[in-house]
Amino acid sequence: MATQTLIMEILTLLSSTLFIIFFFITHTQTVLCVDICEPVTCNPTGPVIRFPFRLIGKQPRQCGYPGFDLSCNNNTQLLLHLPFAGDFVVTHINYVKHNILFKPEFCPPNTIQAFSPVVSPFVAELLTEYTFFNCSMDRFFPVAEPFETLECFSRVNYTVLVVQSRLFDGVADRRLPESCRNDTITGTIPVGFKWDLPVCDKCEAENRTCGFKNVDTMELGCSGASKSGLSNAGKVGLGVGVGIPGLVLLFFIAKYVRRKRDYRTDVERHNSPSLPTTTIAPQPPAFVTGLDKLTIDSYPMTVLGASKRLPKPSDSTCAICLSEYQPKDAIRTVPACNHYFHSSCIDEWLKINATCPVCRNSPEGSFSRAATPMSSSSSSSNSYFSS
Repeated sequence: MATQTLIMEILTLLSSTLFIIFFFITHTQTVLCVDICEPVTCNPTGPVIRFPFRLIGKQPRQCGYPGFDLSCNNNTQLLLHLPFAGDFVVTHINYVKHNILFKPEFCPPNTIQAFSPVVSPFVAELLTEYTFFNCSMDRFFPVAEPFETLECFSRVNYTVLVVQSRLFDGVADRRLPESCRNDTITGTIPVGFKWDLPVCDKCEAENRTCGFKNVDTMELGCSGASKSGLSNAGKVGLGVGVGIPGLVLLFFIAKYVRRKRDYRTDVERHNSPSLPTTTIAPQPPAFVTGLDKLTIDSYPMTVLGASKRLPKPSDSTCAICLSEYQPKDAIRTVPACNHYFHSSCIDEWLKINATCPVCRNSPEGSFSRAATPMSSSSSSSNSYFSS
């Protein structure tokens, strides 16, 4: 029952944590129009179009700021149309610096001076110097990069070339005939626009996308998610929202494991068979009872003759010293079992041990002597003789 209760507590905590995280993600972010506007391009290598720009035909009107409409031509080039100035081929958009670069058109020329900031949100800037060459030669003269032929200015008897001045150097100069180098004109031409409104610097600094909070009031705001995922604040919030409950969950899991282990130990202890409680009384120290000299001397002793006739011919070796009996050896017999040994061997044995070395029988009268504790030397002797 305790285990089930703990599991229910963990599941309740986990569900509460998931609810808090879901609420944090769904209620702490402002839902903007830009959240439903996916970035698009005219071609895979072209500039990405997002707020304040929108691509006509691919993004709804609320995805872009008024006057920032872009389109694609048949060559999949990105075009910006300005009133009274014409179409400009966009090559790059910098959303942080608020500028847009375009490729200048010389045929027909972009009438940059014709558009007015009153009817356009852009201001011309980013000037680039170009050099024009009037080549008095056949107009079909082969031209290689970085030079470009201006067909609208060329005639049958001459060709007009143009190149960015920064790309024209001594190497490029040697590619041109001598007639082209004699007639050149240098001019500065705008290649970019800048916009001041809308202001989305804060969103870009936080790596989030700018967009409308309210299209009717033109109120702007930053999307909840950054262009590379969550915003920094969202990441911190999500980390806190997941990290702290995760630590709490780990704590409860560890507590659950510990309680389960303790519970299992208690069950095993409870179910184990009860053994009778017995008290083992301490054993008294071992005592060795030897025989006194008078008793030992009373055991029969025989001196072997030259024939070495023994009571038991098969017992021709002393069981204590393991030596064979020889003539004139004194042999003493233990009366209780009739085992015999060298007198000197059995006499020393019986002084410390009242039993027969062979059969361990106690001779009669072996307990007549008072018992004395076995010393360390006696224990050593006992071990030696009994081996």
